[in-house]
Amino acid sequence: MRETAGMIDATAFTKHLVRGPGATAFLDWFTTNKLPSVGRINLTYALTEAGTTRTEYTIVRLAENEYYLVSAGAWTAYDGDYLRKTAEDFMGRGGGYLDIHDVTTQWGVFALAGPQSRAILRDLVRDADPDTVLGNKRFPWLSMRRIELGMVPTMAIRVAYTGELGWELHHPVEMQTHLFDRLMEAGDRHGLKLVGARAQNWLRQEKSYRAFGTELGRDATPLEGGLDRFVDMGKDFLGKAAMEATGIRAKCVTLLIDGPADADPWGKEALVSDGEKVGRLTSGGSAPTWPRRAPGFRCGCCAGCSTPK
Repeated sequence: MRETAGMIDATAFTKHLVRGPGATAFLDWFTTNKLPSVGRINLTYALTEAGTTRTEYTIVRLAENEYYLVSAGAWTAYDGDYLRKTAEDFMGRGGGYLDIHDVTTQWGVFALAGPQSRAILRDLVRDADPDTVLGNKRFPWLSMRRIELGMVPTMAIRVAYTGELGWELHHPVEMQTHLFDRLMEAGDRHGLKLVGARAQNWLRQEKSYRAFGTELGRDATPLEGGLDRFVDMGKDFLGKAAMEATGIRAKCVTLLIDGPADADPWGKEALVSDGEKVGRLTSGGSAPTWPRRAPGFRCGCCAGCSTPK
């Protein structure tokens, strides 16, 4: 993924469709970030009533009052329950009508990323000018376009959790095997390899990207997670007052561990300085490409340190 291209099966992502005349007002109040314009996406958070992080969402705006929400895999019941109950409360207080559909099993997802990812898609996209379709001008970062890859209608989202050029390719799950075969065939010409979840975890740590369930959770606010840019303090949202009242008790930063050579950071370890506990490691691991920049370094994301080290 750093030098050619890699692909991850991300079908386990939780996916909900939220639509109706009250959808925009509801999601604007339910989440912390500004809502995207039609055809664009945003990363945002839903908070608990205590102001801590309840769920992380990628929101794709399909139409004026229609949204596609993507959240963590294996949390479908957890996210769906909170989403529906909060929407019912919103409508009960006079908010506009909206409906919510769990479409997790209807859409497969391949996360394709790396310097050669555009070249792989170029070989498959059905368009007279694939370079224009996939270029930065027509398909910028944090946007969504409907494209055809071979015979597969695909909702392509330009975002990559590993920090490289890349796309999430959301497709009808019944066409997944066909799309996989076509991507692998095209990828053979560009150095594509399959990538597992552990490698993805290490790559996102190199980029200081947070993960739900480790850096993000119900014990910390988004501001404590260092995610200020995804919180619009100029609007009202669920949990805002409680988040402000909590303040900043600790801050999540990236920690680089310089040896010993057998250091194996995993997560949940205490961070001790001069015999005093100063924080905790939320997740950790080996940095596959970091040694090219600083030999011997490992990286992890931690909460509790005042400055990056």
